Amino acid sequence: MTDLPPQPPTPPAPPTNPGAMFCASCGYDISSQPLGGRCPECGSPIVQRMNGAQQTQGKAIAALVLGICSIPGCILYGIPGIILGILAIIFAKQANVAIQEGRAPVTSAGLAKGGLICGIVGLCLSVVYFLFMAIMIVIAIAAGP
Repeated sequence: MTDLPPQPPTPPAPPTNPGAMFCASCGYDISSQPLGGRCPECGSPIVQRMNGAQQTQGKAIAALVLGICSIPGCILYGIPGIILGILAIIFAKQANVAIQEGRAPVTSAGLAKGGLICGIVGLCLSVVYFLFMAIMIVIAIAAGP
């Protein structure tokens, strides 16, 4: 008899329940376990209820982009910066709620926080610039020709 080369291990069978969630450490079915709990099999923390590849949430990206755009948006009398800043804050809040409820990956939290901070900075700069321009226009009108 000839010696056969060792065969590679057989990959685990795909789950029969497509909605089931499994522990990343041991593969135990954790579908019924609460977020923030521990795997009953190995004790690993359950930090997220997402299946498949990790993806960044769109609202977190939108918050960051709008927040960044709100900062130079104060140039046109502050109006675009005010609108973009408010939208950035709204999207960041929605992204944070989705992350806390487990509907979005935790990896989006940094983008949402950055969007919130940039949105607040852009909104503040735009309001200050808008008020400055309004005061300058009133002074110019009052001074006359």
